[in-house]
Amino acid sequence: MAASKFRMYPSAKKYLLTGQIDLDTSAMRWKICAASKAAAVSANARSTFASLTHVTAWVGTDIRTLSGIAVTVSGGSNTIRVSAAARIWTASANLSVQYAVFGVSGGKALGWVKLSSAAITVTAGNTLTITPNTAGLFNLTGGVTS
Repeated sequence: MAASKFRMYPSAKKYLLTGQIDLDTSAMRWKICAASKAAAVSANARSTFASLTHVTAWVGTDIRTLSGIAVTVSGGSNTIRVSAAARIWTASANLSVQYAVFGVSGGKALGWVKLSSAAITVTAGNTLTITPNTAGLFNLTGGVTS
């Protein structure tokens, strides 16, 4: 099964509008989470990225200190598309994952994606790649007000 659509946390919309999440200068990160973290990942009340516990068995790559993810903001006056670069992890131990959360290192959580309908087992030496949809993680659209 393909990954689900990116789901933005309700609080992230407020944080974008108030400048608490700055996509141009913030160190954006992915956190990989196990199926057992479903309730924590999908909680609409989630606001901080740091508070989300994640898979800790990914020994080869410390997922708590990933390098920044390239974020691209494009579009016109009515629609702004926010996209992110693909990210590849190499497992040094067997790992079961199902979710990925996108957010600011040490800051706010932006949103999440369910990678598969069931947990994925990535065996030692193999890779997991997250490639966001070409249509973007999310779009901000505006309308004409009168």
